[in-house]
Amino acid sequence: MAYFFITLLIFASMEVVSKPLMGVIDPFVLTFWRFLFGFLFFLFYPGLKKRFAEIARFGKNEWLSVGLLGILNSFLAMCFLQVAVKMSSAATSATVFCSNPVFVLIFASIAGMEKFSIKKMVGLMGGFAAVAVIMSEKGFVFKEGMLFALLAAVIFAFYTVLSKKIVSNITPFTVNLTSFFFGLLANFVFIFFYELPFLPTGSFFSDIEKISAFIYLALVVTGIGYVTFFETIKRFTALGASLIFLLKPAVAVVFAYLFLEENLSMNFFAGLLLLGSATLIILSDKIKDLINSKLYVKP
Repeated sequence: MAYFFITLLIFASMEVVSKPLMGVIDPFVLTFWRFLFGFLFFLFYPGLKKRFAEIARFGKNEWLSVGLLGILNSFLAMCFLQVAVKMSSAATSATVFCSNPVFVLIFASIAGMEKFSIKKMVGLMGGFAAVAVIMSEKGFVFKEGMLFALLAAVIFAFYTVLSKKIVSNITPFTVNLTSFFFGLLANFVFIFFYELPFLPTGSFFSDIEKISAFIYLALVVTGIGYVTFFETIKRFTALGASLIFLLKPAVAVVFAYLFLEENLSMNFFAGLLLLGSATLIILSDKIKDLINSKLYVKP
């Protein structure tokens, strides 16, 4: 469970930290640079020789799998989410993006990885209702940003389900290293084709807070966050790991209170109670399995 909660804390901070950067850097370019630093993080992290040995054993299927993961996540999903953050409020994009567990349930059910049930759907719907209650005081901006956030949610859901199968055969560090490379390559082609500026505006380099925010996004969110997320996927089902995104809005509001001095209303506490109840409904079967030592998988 430690990996689950660490990932939750890291991912919940993404929109809050990246929003101020949207005035000085293009969303696709920001995504490119933060995943480039994330790639370097995985490249030079201890155990490089072991990862290269694992990569050397890749066959055609492994290369296709990690290539698809990279394009889905570090190019499409994360770029669309960053565009959503730019075009709407951070609260709106975070809330819409958190709909991805519904799509995870759909994709995992199609793939035979999850058994669909009315109880799970009721729990997910309750989770979305809780998200709406928690974020209602922030206001929902119905603009193009919502579409990009929804696209990001669908794509990231497919990425999550696909990752579950891949990380059972390849270590998370190697998956991230190789998939980030393909995502970076696709993003580079896009940026070059549309002639987007590769560097932020001058004000970025004279602003210590913006530089610190970028470093945090690159090393903590894109580096450490993806390691803990993959470790969570290994230990839980894809649907179980996706519950991070049901809890994420509540944690994001807490961050807003702590770092932006925003007050918490009764909406937050009512939504938090509903969210906890919905999560228990969804995870009820998994909790029983965990008690019987069937859910947990030793690394």
